[in-house]
Amino acid sequence: MQAQGWVILLPGYDACIKPMDLTPIKIRGKKRKHTGLLDANHQSSKVPSQASSQASSQDQRPRKRKVKRKLVISAMPSLQGLPQELLEIIFLYSMNISLPRCSPSLGRKLSSRHVTMEFTMRSFFHTVDHRVINRDRKKTSDPQLQSEILSCRFFTYDFFLAYVRRAHDAWITLRGKAWEKTGVPVLGVKEFEGLWVFRFTKITYLSFAEGFHIPEKLLHGPFTKDKASLLYVLVSLNGEIDWTGSMAGETAKTGIKEAIKENNEYVVAALAVLLGVPKAITTDILRYAVINCGCNISVLRHLLFNAQILGGEVSKDTLDFYDPKLWAWTDTHGERGDVLKDMLKKADAFDLEFYFDEDVDWTKIVGFPYGGSRFDIRTAFDDLVRELLSNLYRNYGRKITRRRQRVSEHRIEEVE
Repeated sequence: MQAQGWVILLPGYDACIKPMDLTPIKIRGKKRKHTGLLDANHQSSKVPSQASSQASSQDQRPRKRKVKRKLVISAMPSLQGLPQELLEIIFLYSMNISLPRCSPSLGRKLSSRHVTMEFTMRSFFHTVDHRVINRDRKKTSDPQLQSEILSCRFFTYDFFLAYVRRAHDAWITLRGKAWEKTGVPVLGVKEFEGLWVFRFTKITYLSFAEGFHIPEKLLHGPFTKDKASLLYVLVSLNGEIDWTGSMAGETAKTGIKEAIKENNEYVVAALAVLLGVPKAITTDILRYAVINCGCNISVLRHLLFNAQILGGEVSKDTLDFYDPKLWAWTDTHGERGDVLKDMLKKADAFDLEFYFDEDVDWTKIVGFPYGGSRFDIRTAFDDLVRELLSNLYRNYGRKITRRRQRVSEHRIEEVE
């Protein structure tokens, strides 16, 4: 007889009856749920423990975040994605200087020397019909656009000289081969050597518009040689200060004191004209040059010569050539003080000529930034010369009053 889990011994064997260890057998197949009472009780006892173990295991598992699908939109074509050649064509066709300022990437792509030079040629040289010689030739120069180009970082004195060479070559090409046989030379970049106004102002093809503004970057220090040269040339080419639309006027007032302190005669000569036209040379500037900076006679020459032209229209509170502090300084500084006294007296009488009797070699002196056919600085003063200088300054030194009146009358007729 066999019983489950027990062993029956045969006679003759003396042994105790003990249970045997059963060998576990793994049965393959689908697991079935037992509905018996024992199984139910057994499972019910395990449910809480299993649930707790499952809950703890689920807490330990990293929870997966629901990833929202992103809406992918195809990129629209933009200027940044255009080829370099096509982008340059668009820029030069539009002639809109704001395009390279839209983004740094566009600025880098449109800042090559070739592009900036071509843009400058189209804004300056090609705005005038050079085939016509008379003064009524067609002009489309835009002073605002030219002023913005001059204020750009790339427009330095070296770039300006490069533009002169490019315009010179374009002018020779425009004249044709017939002019080569005449032997008439075309003035070029060599005329700027030494910065003699009566030489480089004879160049007629640079095509600067009437009323363009001097960039503010040139009106304050520190003043390098190239910076001073560019400022001097632009003033000689009839550049002006934007007094109403910027702080350039106040910058120039500060800049002339910096130039006086540095004894930079080219900058003083240029800024003295820019400040003399709107009657902005004051007694304070004269005191600074004399008392604070040692009274450099070459510097005082430019200040007093420009201040006297319209000085009679300024109140004594603004400009006084007989200022007590200035005259007190002259009394204690010997010969230099006597020279300054004589200059102040002549300036008050509008009789101070630019060159003195002892200036035999006038080429060693920085010239007055007007020259050529408009005004010869070596001319002795008389009533006609004084009237000419006053008219130049009242009209910002650009056109004779008769010409401006004719233009204004023509505009009135068009309106009527």
